Amino acid sequence: MNVPSVRLPMLGAAYYPEAWDESEQAHDIAMMQKAGITVVRIGEFAWHNMEPREGEFDFSWLHRCLDRLEAAGIRVILGTPSACPPIWLEEKHPEMRLIDDTDQRHQHGGRRHCCSNNPDYLYYSVRIAEEMAKEFGYHPNVIGWQIDNEIAAFEYGCYCHHCVREFQNHLRSRYGTIENLNKRWNLNLFSQAYDDFSQVPQPRPHTWHSPHLWFEWNTFHANSHIRFIKAQADVLHRYTDRPVGTDMMPVFNQDYGKMNEFLDVVQYNHYDDEYSLKRELFWFDYMRPIKDTPFWVTETSTCWNGSTSTPSTLRPEGFCRANSWLPIVLGAEANMYWLWRQHWAGHELMHGSVLYASGRPMHTFGEVQEIAAGYAKCGDFLNNTRIKTDFAMIASTTTDYLMKQQEVVWEEGTHQWDTAYTKRLQRVYDAIAAAGIRPDVLTPMGSFEKYRILFTPFLMTLEEENLQERITRWVENGGIWIAGPMTDIRNDIGAHYRDRETGIMETLTRATLVQQIPDAEHRTPCTWADGTEFLANKWLQLYDVSGDTEVLATVTGGYSALVGKALVFRKKVGKGEIWVLGTEPSSKDIQRLLNMVLAETGSIQPKITGKVAAAYRSGPRFRGICAQEYGGEAGTLVVSRPHTDLLTGERFTDEIAMKPWQTLILQED
Repeated sequence: MNVPSVRLPMLGAAYYPEAWDESEQAHDIAMMQKAGITVVRIGEFAWHNMEPREGEFDFSWLHRCLDRLEAAGIRVILGTPSACPPIWLEEKHPEMRLIDDTDQRHQHGGRRHCCSNNPDYLYYSVRIAEEMAKEFGYHPNVIGWQIDNEIAAFEYGCYCHHCVREFQNHLRSRYGTIENLNKRWNLNLFSQAYDDFSQVPQPRPHTWHSPHLWFEWNTFHANSHIRFIKAQADVLHRYTDRPVGTDMMPVFNQDYGKMNEFLDVVQYNHYDDEYSLKRELFWFDYMRPIKDTPFWVTETSTCWNGSTSTPSTLRPEGFCRANSWLPIVLGAEANMYWLWRQHWAGHELMHGSVLYASGRPMHTFGEVQEIAAGYAKCGDFLNNTRIKTDFAMIASTTTDYLMKQQEVVWEEGTHQWDTAYTKRLQRVYDAIAAAGIRPDVLTPMGSFEKYRILFTPFLMTLEEENLQERITRWVENGGIWIAGPMTDIRNDIGAHYRDRETGIMETLTRATLVQQIPDAEHRTPCTWADGTEFLANKWLQLYDVSGDTEVLATVTGGYSALVGKALVFRKKVGKGEIWVLGTEPSSKDIQRLLNMVLAETGSIQPKITGKVAAAYRSGPRFRGICAQEYGGEAGTLVVSRPHTDLLTGERFTDEIAMKPWQTLILQED
């Protein structure tokens, strides 16, 4: 792509010139230069200003703003404004507003309140995107595009007649005949069978619907948003050669792998405090391999975030630096704040920013300046290296949909079923990260051919994206597969396999799965082969194994019928191996298993202690390690060869004592 030059990594902010008198732009831009801001996001909510009346487009104000920013050396990412349609459009087509599961129609006044399947909403959204692209597609100061805003992050379906029709068409396309749908969903149970696709309802929370209906509804809803974004992407690509993306949130109600198939750059928003920042290690490791290119953090906070009235707590000193460096350390090439200047009226008044509404700098302004200077100092190294790892894991939106609707594991002490896939996956990921492992977290459609190790915790079905065949071939060719608990226990719609207990596990390992048991937290006694005792957790997947299988852990207590069954084992398959983990043990025991695998494969990972995220980087000219302390605590990083910190010039040769919130950009000498 022919992108105007911009200093990388980019430090930016969301800017809303439409909310301010034009006379204030000179002050804003001067302060941006002083802060070290190199890019701003503009336009995502400004539809009414761009098209004040139907068919009357006014981009003059935006041209003037872009020209002023260009003169100051500040690049622009333009956002299409489809998240906030103007009132004239909603008055002309009130039916385009969402209808929720209580049959209440949403009203004008917020954002993301219109139906992606409404043809009028789609038509006008594509039209404004097209007009923007015609006007600014090759503007010398525009370096990229953002479509809409946080698609599907805060709403979970529309119940209008367009969605009814399209949902039934989705089912017709997937199943062919209503007889096939009835058969696959086992709708003779509870006398649920349908005579025609027109009878299949949209599921409602107050009805005990089939989990397969809910699964298809979630899938359809996600696909609706993908079609909506793709329609805008297609028209933008006709008029611009700049990268196009859409800013996403840390939720699994949207398939980000499929969403980004037709986009050029992965964009991501997050708002974490000092207690939840570790969550972002997972999401950065997830965003990075989607397109195997550096991603953009398009929104994060400088000091706190808040909605109309109530803010979250003030972040401690040093957090802004750590929060701004962590995505760069883990493979981003941009970090942008929401927002540049506090809104002076309207929504989200309490949100932290770079400037107060008055135009005065917030207390974190000095930290922003330091971050900008650090980005500039390390840019050559960061832009000419990429993160290298031989360890991958898979995170699946499909599994999230399945688990939300299936009673899988009982959550001890709550008297409720634990259906939270993301929480469960995060616990395992945290254990991986604590061991110093930097994984690429792949979507099911992602390629794992270049990796030595693949981990699939809780991946309930391998019938998506031809995973059964792809993993089998990869293992036979030398891959090491850690098949975590619940791997491949359901088919592509979340039903049990009828001819076997798992999809391919038994076939590949020649082990017989004899028990699949939901268990309470840390209840069943188990023992590793060396005699070390531990407790299983949440789930028991137990096997009888053949003689050439190495058993690593067995059940040794509790229910007598389970004693002696294999819980963890390894099996050679072709040139590779399968390591089967039949439970969710403690972080310590997960790390124990991972260390055994790493020892077998010779995989080398950064040695860390504490809350330190570290990644090896390499390129044609440089090698090194980037690290960030993300918990406000002391930690350590060990280097085996001399490295120099590009931020401070300090040279290190062995163990490095890291301070709270410290960043290290280490270039190998």
